[in-house]
Amino acid sequence: MRVSPYVAIVIGSKNMLMKVYEISAAKGIRTIDEIRYEYELGKEAYFTRKITFAQIEEICSVLEQYQQRMKEYDVTEFHCYATSAIRNAKNQVSVLNQIKVRTGIDVIMLSNSELRFLMYKGIQVLKLDFNKIIEKNTAILDIGSGSVQISLFDKQVLYMTQNLDIGTAKVREFSESVGNNVLDYISVLEEYIQYEVDMFKSGYLKDKDIKNVIAIGDEIKNINRLVPELHLEDMMSYEQIQYIYKKIKKASYQDIAIKYGLSMEDARMVLPSVLVYKTFLERSKADTIYICSTNLCDGSVVDYAQKMKKIKVSHDFYQDIIASARYIGKRYRYSKIHAQYIAELALEIFDKTKRFHGLTQRDRLILEISAILHDIGKYVNLNDPGKNGYQLIMSTEIMGLSHREREEIANIVLYNTQELPDTDELETAFWREEYLRIAKLSSILRLANALDRGHKQKFENCSMMRKGQELIITLETNQDITLEITRFSKKAELFSEFTGITPVLKQRRAL
Repeated sequence: MRVSPYVAIVIGSKNMLMKVYEISAAKGIRTIDEIRYEYELGKEAYFTRKITFAQIEEICSVLEQYQQRMKEYDVTEFHCYATSAIRNAKNQVSVLNQIKVRTGIDVIMLSNSELRFLMYKGIQVLKLDFNKIIEKNTAILDIGSGSVQISLFDKQVLYMTQNLDIGTAKVREFSESVGNNVLDYISVLEEYIQYEVDMFKSGYLKDKDIKNVIAIGDEIKNINRLVPELHLEDMMSYEQIQYIYKKIKKASYQDIAIKYGLSMEDARMVLPSVLVYKTFLERSKADTIYICSTNLCDGSVVDYAQKMKKIKVSHDFYQDIIASARYIGKRYRYSKIHAQYIAELALEIFDKTKRFHGLTQRDRLILEISAILHDIGKYVNLNDPGKNGYQLIMSTEIMGLSHREREEIANIVLYNTQELPDTDELETAFWREEYLRIAKLSSILRLANALDRGHKQKFENCSMMRKGQELIITLETNQDITLEITRFSKKAELFSEFTGITPVLKQRRAL
């Protein structure tokens, strides 16, 4: 039985965590070591938006110790991540460069949507029957230092994810700003959190009741440590949250740290976390929280093992990303049938010509999402859907995608209706690197879109066959497709320019 060692390191806001895993097809994923170094990187970074030289020295020193431990385990495969404290720092580029020079480690800077997606993947390392729980309306609540991510599931499908600006560090910052000015600052704190949750409920939940809440991350684990007398294992009721709230609302964080063996930084986060859980349960009408102390390291090992085909995961994460895109389309009143139609055509064109365009499976995902969202700009204005779609996509997080991938999708949607810029006009590094990819994907989307120009899905069957340097597309229909043929011929030229394949459209009469 072959066992693969793997290490995940997270440079977080409150601590630096390293976990060592063993991965095998027979036994799955097993944690064999965990090392945690406590510090307060986030506290200063959120206020000043800068990582100091002393903090960089501290990070590098700890990473060098972690590298030594990896040698002891004979680990060659690892990933190191930075989270919101470094991501939001004004000197982020310099920080990552200094870590690379000092330690040789390339730190992966995750976007919020990527980080939360990995956290969500980490649930797979636990014994929790995740697929069973999400058969009913379920919310995953991920409380971080910078924000709270809420992901909603129904019938095992992710249909929405939204980020709230009430992370524990942000809430603590607010509480400290009002603490000396009011007698009952906790009531003010509750009102502050309630407003954010109520805005989420009115915009996204409306009258939908949540049956289950899954709490992930370190905060729920720390809260559980406050009540050993309750003997909690994997669930916590609303009444128990209330009990914890009453127990700690008048306690100082120094007392909490000493009494329950928490670090000062973790102790400071307890009250904000309890208030978020308490408020969300009240507003969503859920009465139970599943305690799920997975972390980013766990998500990293699941992601790595899945990509390297070392384990099989029962849940389809790819479809979660697609479902998240469809929800965005629905929010902006897209034509569901047309969008699905175009997505299927675009993916078939992609598959039939992959030998010539040289794009990856990840690019295929980017194309599918672009096809789903290509018309959402019409929600704003019918006259400039590409530009409007670009703005909507750039201001909307898509679960599991980086900021750069979101920008690619926005540009593919933009150039679905607008002419691509000339290469001598490319000014930014983004465009110089991404021009060919965006040009190829937008040319595929344009070609697919031409086949349903009237949004009437005129043909019963569509078959594609590559023959030499031609892509023969045969439509089976008895309807007049003059509009489609006209649009197709105009879009074919751009497709040929970037793939070297000439599309040819044929009509076959249906029997």
